[in-house]
Amino acid sequence: MKKVQFMLFMATVALLASCSSGQEVKTLPLSQYSVAHPAVRDIQYQLEFPGYLQSELVVDLLSRVEGYLQEIRFTAGSSVAKGDTLFVIEPRNYKNKVQQAEAQLLTSKANLALAETTLSRMQDAFKSNAVSEIDVIEATTNVDQCKAAVQSAEAQLETAQTNLSYCYILAPESGRVTRSLVDKGNYIAPHTQLATFYKDHQMYVYFSIEASKLIWAQNEAQKSDSQVKKAGQPFSSVEVKLTDSQGNEKYYPGQLDYLSPSANISTGTVDMRAVLKNDKRELNNGVYVKVTFPYKDVKDAVLIPESSIGTDQSGRYIYVVENDTVRYRSVKVGQLQRDNMREIVKGLSADEYYITQAITRVRNGQAIKPIIEQADTTAVAK
Repeated sequence: MKKVQFMLFMATVALLASCSSGQEVKTLPLSQYSVAHPAVRDIQYQLEFPGYLQSELVVDLLSRVEGYLQEIRFTAGSSVAKGDTLFVIEPRNYKNKVQQAEAQLLTSKANLALAETTLSRMQDAFKSNAVSEIDVIEATTNVDQCKAAVQSAEAQLETAQTNLSYCYILAPESGRVTRSLVDKGNYIAPHTQLATFYKDHQMYVYFSIEASKLIWAQNEAQKSDSQVKKAGQPFSSVEVKLTDSQGNEKYYPGQLDYLSPSANISTGTVDMRAVLKNDKRELNNGVYVKVTFPYKDVKDAVLIPESSIGTDQSGRYIYVVENDTVRYRSVKVGQLQRDNMREIVKGLSADEYYITQAITRVRNGQAIKPIIEQADTTAVAK
């Protein structure tokens, strides 16, 4: 141990001797850090709320007559056109009832024709006193009864034809149909659900917003010279965000078409609805989404990446570079943008440089060699 200490002592003496003899001590090079000017562009503030999608039209396809399910004429999940036959319930018995009603109607009409002829002859005979007045009255009553019988037969025929039409379940609009809930050949009773139809060329998105926040956002919209204000109605346009399992986001534009005139007393929220196109059938009924809509425009906003901003007990901070020296600075931040850029509301001007990366490794007052990031993503020494 003493030998090691002695060797260290001798090395120190030799170093001092070399310094005193005029040899210079080499200094370590300065650390290099990437710096950049903040981006400056117009941005739009947005609110975001959870919502869910619903097809424009959702119809439960129910049976209205009983019988055996004879045919299923569609492919599950496929697109169908308005009026396409989807299900056929055995129609034979209902066709027979239509034929019986048609026959009854013919009989009733024939009886009416005979009664009207009889009445006409009775009226002629009454003029010559060949028959009594009571005979004419009875003939008139018989005509009225035959007319009523014809009306009854017509109603029975219409009912039979309606029941026959219920054997053929049609698509109410163009859209898509779920799989059949009943297999072919089963006997079904009235009001049995067979499938569900969705008209999804356009979708509704339903969401709610706190009433107090709605009032605040409307006031903010009126303060800014924004498209929202120019439209004359706040939140006329919205965007629906879908996120897949990999975190990829896709946005769909829509238009607000409903704002509840009353807030929910129990929750303090206001219900809203927007409509959006779904021509490619990418959106499905019942999917939960994020709904965003703008409420304020900001001109010439100062923006830096979110990764260049730190957080401590005092709040958010960045490191700026002044005369190749790092300076700690507290900042007031605004809304995060979709490209992961954050607005700096206060604390950074457009002509200043800030540390873009590795902010946890730099220290306040540290001298560095700045590397300026260029717009083409290359870097050059300052």
